[in-house]
Amino acid sequence: MNLSAPQVITWVVGVILGLMGILIHLDVMSVPALEDLIRPFWLVSAGFDILAISNVVRRL
Repeated sequence: MNLSAPQVITWVVGVILGLMGILIHLDVMSVPALEDLIRPFWLVSAGFDILAISNVVRRL
């Protein structure tokens, strides 16, 4: 399996999603619009999935 580095924008989006999920879970940050829609676990999972998929798929 050939892995490739993710593009900068993909990496930034994945890291921001993960950090938002962690900070919301620790009650350091609050985003009222997201609190009713999605749990912090799913934000962290989405960030991790974006980073993992972008390593496998070229030019993502």
